[in-house]
Amino acid sequence: MKSPVFAGLLALACVLPSLAQQPTPQPAEEKAKAPAGRQVRFLPVGDLPPFRQEIRDGVAYELEPPAGSIPPRQVAVGFGEEKTDAVPLLLGRVTEPLAAPGGEGPMLIRQGNDAADAEPWLRVNRPETGDFLVLLWRDATKGDWGKARSLVLSDAPEAAPAGRVRIVNISPVAVGVVFGGERIKLEAGKSYQRAMPIGKDTEFQLGAVTTSGDLQRFHSGSIFQNPGERSLIVIYRADGVQPRRPLKAVVHREPVK
Repeated sequence: MKSPVFAGLLALACVLPSLAQQPTPQPAEEKAKAPAGRQVRFLPVGDLPPFRQEIRDGVAYELEPPAGSIPPRQVAVGFGEEKTDAVPLLLGRVTEPLAAPGGEGPMLIRQGNDAADAEPWLRVNRPETGDFLVLLWRDATKGDWGKARSLVLSDAPEAAPAGRVRIVNISPVAVGVVFGGERIKLEAGKSYQRAMPIGKDTEFQLGAVTTSGDLQRFHSGSIFQNPGERSLIVIYRADGVQPRRPLKAVVHREPVK
């Protein structure tokens, strides 16, 4: 039986006007001639497995999470003959930047911190120019992080400037987004940007629309931005054990360098 939330999500397409847009195109000219200054970051999203522990000799010990229930603790990133660098992955947190060469080409991601000869965990095609951010989430068809899915976003200030919020929907269904009196429908795999007031909390809601026209929320919060900051909201399918809400969102705020 479909949950009321997913039923509402399916009905959303008939209720809200479609204002979703494609991710902001990357600038034609950027840092192609300065590959040393180009960077890549990662943002894995998903749910942590339930906390588990066992008692040994009267002492509680935390157990390792089940295999595949979290992303690799650390991944090594390589670009063909380029040097391989490693970075830790934590759910809901953007990693520190790694250097990336200019031009298009494959980016090979391997588990561990020194795995140049290991089979790649994930292959991602990098954009031709500019900094970029790679969203990672577990493949719902596989059910674990053994194989992940990814979406590459331009991370350049021109694509996501200060004073704006970018909303990306990597869930499999359309989602209703409400900022004050503004309502939009954000299709699966699409993104949307809007300007945000500086130094002021702005409330927003994510959810489905009921038959009475109300929003059946799965996320409610607010965004506050200082001068020179931008925000990113990523909507994803909940992948925890019997989640109460089928969809969730993570919010990331940062200064624009």
